Amino acid sequence: MSLVFSVPGKTFLAGEYLALAGGPTLVFLSQPCFETEVSKGVGNVVGLHPESPAGIFISKHRDYFKNFDIQFRDAYAGKGGFGASTAQFLSVYAMWLHKEAHQQDMEKYLDFKHLLEAYYDVAWNGQGQRPSGADLVGQLKGSLTFFEKRQGLISVTSWPFADLEFHLLHTGNKLATHEHLRTLPVFPTQGLESAFALIRESFDKQQSDLFVEGIKSYAQELQKLNFTCEPTLKLLSEIRQIPGVQAAKGCGALGADVVLVVTAQGEAQEFTNYCEGKGLSLLSSSDKISLGLQVRGSL
Repeated sequence: MSLVFSVPGKTFLAGEYLALAGGPTLVFLSQPCFETEVSKGVGNVVGLHPESPAGIFISKHRDYFKNFDIQFRDAYAGKGGFGASTAQFLSVYAMWLHKEAHQQDMEKYLDFKHLLEAYYDVAWNGQGQRPSGADLVGQLKGSLTFFEKRQGLISVTSWPFADLEFHLLHTGNKLATHEHLRTLPVFPTQGLESAFALIRESFDKQQSDLFVEGIKSYAQELQKLNFTCEPTLKLLSEIRQIPGVQAAKGCGALGADVVLVVTAQGEAQEFTNYCEGKGLSLLSSSDKISLGLQVRGSL
C-alpha cells in the first residue's frame, strides 16, 4: 500500500522576476505530472537530492520520515524549467501534514502562507534573492493560477481565449535558478508591472489581442533588464518570424529552459515543423492544463 502525490509541471507565463518582489504572477500548471510515491518502510529515498529543499525538509523531520520509503518520478525526465524541485517539496510537505490529517483532500490542510514559510526555511540560505515560491502555490492550486504574495491574492482560472493556443518549447539549455538568484541584484519593476497589468486585464475582459500585446510587452521588458539569455533571444527572433506565431517569450530564470509561443488557434503547424527541423522538444500546450496537487492511495 502506498500514497502517491501527483503535482503538475509549472511554467511562468508571466510574472517571473516580479514574483521575487511579491508582485503578480501567472503560472500555468500542466500535464504530465510529477509523482512522489510514499510507502511504509525504513527511510529510503530515491530520486530526491539530499540538499534539495525536499531533501533538507526530510532531514529536518527525520523522526517522522524514517518510517517511510519515498520515490520521486520525474515526468519531464530531468529537463529543467518545469518545477521538479518545488513538486518534490510540495509532496513531502503534504506527506508531513498527513500525520495529522489522514484525508484524501490535502488542499484544505495546506495554507499557502505556512507552505511558503516552510519552503523558505529550506530553500534559501540568506544569500541573494529569496525564491518566490509562486510556482509552489501554482502547483498546489493548479490550472492557470494568478498569485500576488504582497496582496495575498490567489485566483484560479481556465484558458479564456478560444482563438489562441500556446505551446511550451524546451530549449535544451539548463539554468540553476538558485545559482542565478544568488547573484541577482535588486532591479526596477515598473515596466514589468505595466506589462503584467495588460495580461491580467486580458483575462478579465477575455480579450485575446490584449493578451498578445501583454506577452509581447513583458518579453520586451525582460530584454531591457537583461533577463533573457542570448541563446533564447536568438531562438525568439527566429520563432517570431514563423507564420501563425503571434507572440513569444522566455519563461523563468533568464528564459533559459522554456519558451512560451502563442499562436492563432489551429495555426501552429509551421511552428511545429520548425521545432521538428531544429530537434526542439514541445513539452506542453494550452490543451494540457492540469489540476493542482492530488493525492491517491492509502497507507
